[in-house]
Amino acid sequence: MRIFLAGRLLMLAAASLVSTAVQAEEVTTFDDWGYKCEKSQDGVNELCYVFQNVTKKDSNELVLGARIAYRPQQEQPLLVVTVPLGTLLPPGAALTMDGVDPIKLNYFLCAAQGCTTAAQALTPEMIDAMKKGNQAVVRVAAPNQQVVGLPLSLKGFTKALDSLKK
Repeated sequence: MRIFLAGRLLMLAAASLVSTAVQAEEVTTFDDWGYKCEKSQDGVNELCYVFQNVTKKDSNELVLGARIAYRPQQEQPLLVVTVPLGTLLPPGAALTMDGVDPIKLNYFLCAAQGCTTAAQALTPEMIDAMKKGNQAVVRVAAPNQQVVGLPLSLKGFTKALDSLKK
């Protein structure tokens, strides 16, 4: 089932974080994470975020997308992920790591490319675990209720996240 779901994944733009962003700027990379700023259509506002796109090795097709950004006057960074079409919607998705409570991610929008979650604040405990860890997992449920784990590398995460605060 994991191979089937992974084969159907495509990345959907993180609508709740970058819905007004249309003009791409330069991308800076921190190992497996990227840093990018985009301007709104009117050119007045700018949103910077860190991201990771997980792709299939054989086809370079996107299989998971993660975006993290801060909103003005918000202390905790917000996470948005895109997961495969064909996942069971009611349970949502979850960001998991050993030793810390999972972060539940409710779906915001599904389109032809996949389902994107609503922005969810990352807890300080999850951020610490991600900074110390090598891999997180986004878990989704297949229609048969089997849980599928989509790996998210944490190589470069600390430097990428720190770049958002500068």
